[in-house]
Amino acid sequence: MIRAENIYKSYEDVKVLNGIDLEIPEGKTVAIMGKSGAGKSTLLQILGTLDNPDTGNVFIDDQLVAGLSSKELAQIRNSKIGFVFQFHHLLNEFSALENVAIPAMVNSANKAEAFKKAKELLDYLELSHRLEHKPNEMSGGEQQRVAFARALVNNPKVVFADEPTGNLDQGTSEEVHNLIQKLKKEFNQTFVIVTHDEYLAKVCDITFNIVEGRIIE
Repeated sequence: MIRAENIYKSYEDVKVLNGIDLEIPEGKTVAIMGKSGAGKSTLLQILGTLDNPDTGNVFIDDQLVAGLSSKELAQIRNSKIGFVFQFHHLLNEFSALENVAIPAMVNSANKAEAFKKAKELLDYLELSHRLEHKPNEMSGGEQQRVAFARALVNNPKVVFADEPTGNLDQGTSEEVHNLIQKLKKEFNQTFVIVTHDEYLAKVCDITFNIVEGRIIE
């Protein structure tokens, strides 16, 4: 699903990634771990087309990302990639249903279809009682489930998650662990997860550790 070849990335004089090579198979949950500042989030952003490497290539679903226009990259992100972040990044002025439906409407679905799919996902994630609630009216765990629904609404090939349990208490973190396992099992969903959460890493199929800008599997 994802292939990275010889990825290097520096910020001014600081070398962050030093020749990253990895392959992420379809339908697997992959954890990326490492010390703070090791380059985990930088790698995730490069794999998710949010940033560019200095050198090296990324392939998503066998498509080379390098050389694509901004419009083509945006289309890949909206149709093949879902994102979940530590702080949810939900739009506070919109309801849960609207937050989930927006990416589908951006992806050319009509409003009725977008809201139908959004409702189905929120029902599946046991949030049918929160459809019209805004983010500040929901718990942290509920907001994170809405974020997962939003990431899934366009049936992405892969979901990238950056510290999805980093802002949650232990009980709510366990809910996210179980949710990821459920989505992998029932939808064969591919996940790439940056995390410090050792328990979450243990329930993933593959763990990559970044040490001195290189990958250790």
